[in-house]
Amino acid sequence: MFRKPFLLLFYLSVFGSALLAQEKWKFQIVFGDTDFGPVNTFMYASYDKSNTIYQLHSLPDADRRIFGSGKSALLRLLNKVPKKGIFLTINDIEIVHNNDETDSLIGNLIMPMLGKNIFKGIKKNDTIHGSFYSINYNVPIFMTGYKTIADANFDYKNLPQHIFDTTQKYLFNTSYLNTRQWKKFKSRTRILSTVAADDIEWFFGFNINSQKLPFSHYNLTFNSPPGNKKVNETNSIELRSKDNVFFKEANDETALLEVKSFSGGILEMDSVFSHVLKHKYKNLIIDLRNNPGGGLTSANQLGEYLVDKQLDIGFFVTNKWYTKNEINNFDLESLPVSEEITTEGLRAELLNIEGCKLIIKPGKSHYDGKIFVLTSRNTASTCEPMVYALKTNDLATVVGENTAGAMLSASNFHIMNNFYIFMAQADYYTPDKTRIDQVGVAPNIKVPSEEAYDYVLKLISEQENGH
Repeated sequence: MFRKPFLLLFYLSVFGSALLAQEKWKFQIVFGDTDFGPVNTFMYASYDKSNTIYQLHSLPDADRRIFGSGKSALLRLLNKVPKKGIFLTINDIEIVHNNDETDSLIGNLIMPMLGKNIFKGIKKNDTIHGSFYSINYNVPIFMTGYKTIADANFDYKNLPQHIFDTTQKYLFNTSYLNTRQWKKFKSRTRILSTVAADDIEWFFGFNINSQKLPFSHYNLTFNSPPGNKKVNETNSIELRSKDNVFFKEANDETALLEVKSFSGGILEMDSVFSHVLKHKYKNLIIDLRNNPGGGLTSANQLGEYLVDKQLDIGFFVTNKWYTKNEINNFDLESLPVSEEITTEGLRAELLNIEGCKLIIKPGKSHYDGKIFVLTSRNTASTCEPMVYALKTNDLATVVGENTAGAMLSASNFHIMNNFYIFMAQADYYTPDKTRIDQVGVAPNIKVPSEEAYDYVLKLISEQENGH
């Protein structure tokens, strides 16, 4: 007679604790002072027998929703995706109960791209505020979460059409939207909108699929809606930024300039070249092997030090130009010369014109020794016109590998809510009317990128010794 009540109590205790162990929380992630975020996600909170939280993790099987069951099974077998398809985990959480009715949390946060980091936070009732410092990206990342209902979800059904409409309006050449690759991409994006559980899955799914398109610079990103953005009143092209350009003396007559990104400002490039010019090095090695691109300001400043007369860099053309001209009509010389020296200024200009011509004018001082440029398959975007111009004008010897072939002018376009598309608004042609996107720039001397630096040092030594 006690069997049914006993079983009922047993099921309630087991499944009741299971439900408690899988509370659903909604989190918002913001990436420090960068232009990335907020990113919305759900996480499950797991509790031990004493009702103390010990783990937070995002929804399982994200890989299956992104790649499909077949491909995700293979990726799991090859250990190419996180275990159980869980993209974000905070493990081994330790709790300290504070006197103000809050709990201090510390745990190990693991996420693809961000790696392993130490998460620290405060839990009060049904909210958690915390942060960690991403070593990979050198920024603090903040997380705010609150407990939500079990069937809470994000609605993405209208997102694809907003993306397609914005692309039709701003993409540099809308003829790409008639290709088989684009139609397949549209189909996958619509499917993604029905299965993606959070912004993280949207980000990975969209950007993985976009890599198969016949043009570069097409990525999903996140930011505050335009009306909520903070205005940076100190945004000056002369502001000095760090960790973009590094100087090293290879020997008494050779300087190494490692440019990891063209995201820096004028002063950063000036400070390095003041040293190079002061010591009058005979040889300058410019290492662009790990440079994915960046802004116009820093790249233009580098160019001013390397030329003693005006140098044509190439042309940007928008969909307005393609609408009026046949693809084989290369009457580009009639395009006006852009006077913009900032990336933001050039992007704004390209929204209203058919295209423009880019040039580099010599600066007050220039380097007149031998120049060597190191390249790899990671040398991309802003780097590539510079590499092409230095090579074709015999201003430098390019050593290494073919560059990435990712050269278009792109901007962020608001889609809806916190979603943006980083999309190419202008195509690029070299002065001799060659496209670099999807092609890249070949080096003068082809060697594996990891051997390029030593090869150049050996080449310099041989030249100095008359070999």
